[in-house]
Amino acid sequence: MLFLYGLFKILITYGLLLLLVSCSDKLPSEINENNKPKEIIKLGDEAYEKGYFERAGDYYLEVNKYFPYSVEDELGLSKAVDAYYRAGKFEDSHLAASKFLSLYPESNKAQKVLYFRSKGFCDQIDIVERDQASARDCIASFLAFKSLYPKSEFMKEAERNISRAREFLIGQQLNVGKYYLKRNNPTAAMRRLKKIKKTTKVSNFLPEVSYRLIESFLLIGLFTEALAESKYMKKNYPNSSWTGEATHLIKKSGFK
Repeated sequence: MLFLYGLFKILITYGLLLLLVSCSDKLPSEINENNKPKEIIKLGDEAYEKGYFERAGDYYLEVNKYFPYSVEDELGLSKAVDAYYRAGKFEDSHLAASKFLSLYPESNKAQKVLYFRSKGFCDQIDIVERDQASARDCIASFLAFKSLYPKSEFMKEAERNISRAREFLIGQQLNVGKYYLKRNNPTAAMRRLKKIKKTTKVSNFLPEVSYRLIESFLLIGLFTEALAESKYMKKNYPNSSWTGEATHLIKKSGFK
């Protein structure tokens, strides 16, 4: 009985706390022009501190809705970009960032806003099979960031993300070449792979690109080119497993 009584008291106390919280907090949809902008920002900050990032972003955007071009609007939009990014709502973060940068391009908060917008693009890059749009947007946005803020504290991260996005695109192009090989179209594969090799200076995919080129050459009957590519691999990628695979493939085809 004592256990049940104690449990009942805990449940009642918890229920009262929830009621108090729900009564004291306005939902973003309940905000209107009668609320002061600083009050709305505060509600957003409280939600943010509790980890309710999407709700925080919704609060911050209400400032723009009812008090555009105000000091609080500049602050609210910049906070919305951050909050939506942390919530994984990349599209909402991007829209808030675009609105901020169009309204307040000279703001001292513009650098961080552009950083979050760029990072949002990059964070949508995960596997090579996905669409290229996020990777291209990541590169373009961070290149713009580097140009505008060459002394930024985020410069190294910008460069890392650009490299990662470029690597992603190279991987996608390599996959296209491999697809052509599977479809028994070595000529199309060769053209695609040659283009990757010609336009790429540094990439972890380059040893495999050369290996797939050798595959294409052998299927077409370009044995001299296959041998030349194998020598190129031994010189440039001596420790790569793909170099050993290429040597084995050529020997298997009857050439040394």
